[in-house]
Amino acid sequence: MTELHRLENYDITILNSFIENEVEESIHIEFKSGEALSKSDSKKKEVSKDVSAFANSDGGIIVYGISEKNHKANKFTYVDGKVFTKEWLEQIISTTIKRNIDGLKIHPIRNNGKIDESIYVVQIPSSINAPHLSRDYRFYKRYNFESIPMEEYEIRQLYGRKVKSELQLSGYSIRVKEIGEEETTFTCESGVYNVGEKYETDYKVNIYFDNFNKHIDIKWRADGVGRNYNYTRLLNGRTIKIANNALPTIYPEETINAIRFDFEVRNENILEAFEELKIRFWLFYPNGKDEMETDLNEWSKRIMKDVERQTNTIYNNDHN
Repeated sequence: MTELHRLENYDITILNSFIENEVEESIHIEFKSGEALSKSDSKKKEVSKDVSAFANSDGGIIVYGISEKNHKANKFTYVDGKVFTKEWLEQIISTTIKRNIDGLKIHPIRNNGKIDESIYVVQIPSSINAPHLSRDYRFYKRYNFESIPMEEYEIRQLYGRKVKSELQLSGYSIRVKEIGEEETTFTCESGVYNVGEKYETDYKVNIYFDNFNKHIDIKWRADGVGRNYNYTRLLNGRTIKIANNALPTIYPEETINAIRFDFEVRNENILEAFEELKIRFWLFYPNGKDEMETDLNEWSKRIMKDVERQTNTIYNNDHN
């Protein structure tokens, strides 16, 4: 389940659930009443301090428009969006915090479309450009329910945060390797690309075959020689997970073929084998993850035409 501060989108239903479930403030979540947004200098300093603290820590969200009671979401106390616009809040953040926070998002939510009943969810990443300086010329971090000044050694440590690995899937390939008279062999593979500034030694690629069925025969070498992967049938019984074993160190701007294997399908069962099959490619590493997904239904129909043409050619060549 995605953590509350990492959701892709927020709406009034989600925010209402915060109140109904009495979601508690934490190192990742803070609730602020609508009155926390003001044109007074002291309120602007508070915004600057809180936002920079999240960026200097592990990221999180600040919800302007929900008050807290005993550090739990209590009730809606809306922001007047006609007076305090999303653009105004963006400007306060960008002009009061030294070094911009890349990836920061502001989600405006209106109660029944009423602009004067707005809530702003400020979603702040753990910034690779940390440390960020607040308007009062201090560095802050999140600690439990609050933003507190950082120690000198903590500030020094943050200067090394930018130098880290950042990996992504370089893509994937599912292609026909060989068309036989009775069955077709496919090759599935995926690679990893290091787009960061540091080498990485700890990363893993998982490939999930969802709605796996009896028509798909993954080719495993019995002795394991030349194989850099293993597989597991998950508890739901309909998903096969194929994972790479140890991978070499990947350096900045380097691409590595992480996993490659073959599987076979009898020609007469190709459409049935791929009808509901989905293949997901997931990359995991200490600083994050990346994922891709493909639906093979339409692709299999095109493959089937190639198989039919090829097998007809094989039959004719063998019997002329």
